[in-house]
Parts: sequence; structure tokens; C-alpha cells
Amino acid sequence: MAYPLHPFPTPHEILDRLSSSPAGTAGRWIAGSSTRSVVAIAIASAAVYLLTAPREPTALDYFVRLADAFLHGRLYLTDHPSWLSELIPHDGVWYVAYPPMPAIVLMPFVAVLGTGFPQQVASCLFAGAAVGLAWEMLGRFGLTGRDRLLLTAVFGFGTDLWYIAETGTAWYISHSVAVLFAVAAVILALDRRWPWFAGLLLGCATLARLPVGLGAPFYLAMLLGLGWPPRIGRDRVPEAVLTTAWFGLGLAAPMALYAGYDLARWGTPIDLGYTSIPGVLQEPFYQQGILSITYIPRHLYAIFLRSWNFVDHPPWLQPSWYGLSLFLTTPLFAWLARARAVDPRTIWAGIGIGLTLVPIVTHGNVGFTQFGYRFALDFQPLVFVVLATVFRGGMSRLAVTAAVASIAINAYAVWAIGTGFVAF
Repeated sequence: MAYPLHPFPTPHEILDRLSSSPAGTAGRWIAGSSTRSVVAIAIASAAVYLLTAPREPTALDYFVRLADAFLHGRLYLTDHPSWLSELIPHDGVWYVAYPPMPAIVLMPFVAVLGTGFPQQVASCLFAGAAVGLAWEMLGRFGLTGRDRLLLTAVFGFGTDLWYIAETGTAWYISHSVAVLFAVAAVILALDRRWPWFAGLLLGCATLARLPVGLGAPFYLAMLLGLGWPPRIGRDRVPEAVLTTAWFGLGLAAPMALYAGYDLARWGTPIDLGYTSIPGVLQEPFYQQGILSITYIPRHLYAIFLRSWNFVDHPPWLQPSWYGLSLFLTTPLFAWLARARAVDPRTIWAGIGIGLTLVPIVTHGNVGFTQFGYRFALDFQPLVFVVLATVFRGGMSRLAVTAAVASIAINAYAVWAIGTGFVAF
């Protein structure tokens, strides 16, 4: 096909050309099968993450070590490398403070490949699978194929999921695992299928990143088919009760596992262990404890106002370990302002996002070291539910440009940080 010559084609034109070019045949082949498309996109995404990931295993491999401990029937580590500064000493052994789901899903890798397995490799694989499932999730919204593919690309490469996935350190792999399970739970919730399994998947996401579980009202509302305002007819009450019970049981199973895990470690099921990390409460950002409403302004600044470091030599824009505003990291998020409360999915996703934010914005640490605002990954699947409702009528040229810019910004950040061009 011949195209008119333009010196600077717009992103919209580029996408049109790709979809109608010979390469577009591959795209149509992928789109022809749901399973095939998920697998292809997952593999391609994981490959990009792996290509940009550090070659050496991360030193902050808490979860590889914990997976090995689980394989040997222990809940604790028997050694304490000096660089793993957040291990908790207790009766001559050391415990990992963080929720254990990343270690659980790492167990097959460690069982086969040993403790030398690079933790970031698994992080890349989990995040790649999440991107494949994001494509599947976005297929529930009546998007055009091009817009669906572009939103999927932004999900995987236009947010800080890219940097988090390819780095894969202690805190980052938790995000990769949580996003994977949460997207899978969203799909089941939107399809109103297997409420027990949707609850189980959400519980697994919560066992990676605890705030994720607070988005539960969205998942339950979708499973129940609730509109807004929420109403359930009398004839549907038995079904709604049964669905709620199954969802609750699925969610409760991982939570019961976590309570038992804490009981075995600390002698109580309600102690998460964070305050036992040596010296944590002496850190300047925890002067009011781990959680406090006094920390909200610093999070609002990080979410809305934090910018790049500007330096006086190329390439001038330097990523900051403190983070970057969500709307500078992912300009497409500005279109969230166009969401309208006419689609119950938008309203319930907003409720889920708001509840998830409560422990996030009251936490003393805003997420550093990081690129972007990594805590947004705890509700990223719900954000893309809202974006999908916004773009059901199609993406404007400006929105396409913002999507492409989002990917370019995150690609630049991965490159800059990889070359050491980063500072606080």
C-alpha cells in the first residue's frame, strides 16, 4: 500500500499504517485468538523487560532467599547478609518483613535453579504475563483493536511498571506479582465468573502488596452486576448472597494464610512486623509512625507535582529517586479527568482506587527509591478500567500522542537510570 509522504507523521498515522501494513497481518493473527493474543503479548512484553533488565542478579533478593527457606520447611533465614538491612532478628534467626506471596511464586524457580536465580528475571516474567492479561481485560470494553493495543502498550511500557519489572528488587517484585494477580481478578470480576477464584486471586495480590485488597468493593460489585446507585432486586438476593460468600471465602483464604504466617513468626496474627525492622522508626520519614495523616501532603506532592531533576548538561532531564508525578510519568492519565459517572465500572473503580489510596497516602515513605510513583501500581488495573471507559468512543489524536509520549518517557527513564543518570 502506498502512503502519501509526510515529513513528520503523527502517532495516529503511524498506528494506522502499522495496522494496515504486512506487519498488521501478525497483529490480526494475534487478535484472532484470545489465548494466543494473551500469550504472544505476554512473551513480547517479558522479552522487552528482560532485554532492559540488569544482567547481574539483584543483591536485594529477600524473596529468593525466603523461597529457599520455604522449600526447606522454614519461615525464616539462617543468615543475615549485611546489605539486607531490613531483615528482622528474632531468637537467633531472621525474618523477611514483607508479605510472602513473591516468595511463594518464586519457589518453583528456586527449586530448579537454586538461590543464584536472578530475582529480576521472575519479576520480568510476572509483569509480562500481567501485560498479556491487561490486553484480555481491555477486550471487555468495546475498544477498537488499535486503541486496545495502544492502551495495553501504555499499561506495560507507559507506566513505571516497566522500570519496576525490569529492576525486580525486594520491593519491586512485589508490585509485579500484585499487578499480575489483580489484573486476573479484574477479568473474572468483569465476566462475573468464578467469584471464589476472583477472591482468591485478589487475596494473592494482597499477599504481595497489602493495600491492593482494599479495592475489593470494585471486584464484588462487578461480580454482582451492581449499577449505581447499587440495587439488588429481591429475586436476586439469594444469588447475590451466594456470590458474596464465595468471593469472601476466596479472599479470606490467603488472608488466613497470612494471619497464620504472622502468628508463627510473632505469636500474634495482627502484627505485620514492619515496626520490628531495625531502626525503621528512627528514619526521618517515619517520625509519626508508619502511618499518619500528616504524611498526606508529601504523597500529594509526589503524585501531582514532583518533577525531573534539571541539570545543566545533556540530556538535562534527570530522573529523581524520589519519584515523578503520575501525570509526567504517564501523560495519558490526564484523560482520567474525562471519566463520567454514567458507567458503573467507572464509579466502582473510583471507589476501589480511593480505598486503596488510604494506607498509601498515609504511609511515611512515598516509595523511594523509584521512578514515577510506584505505589500507583497497587491500583493500576482499576485506573485502566476507567481509561477504557473513557476511550470507548475512540482515542483522539491528542490522546494517541499522549499515549506514545507515555511510552517514550518511560523508555527514556529506563535508559537514563540504566546508565547511572539518576540522583535524589
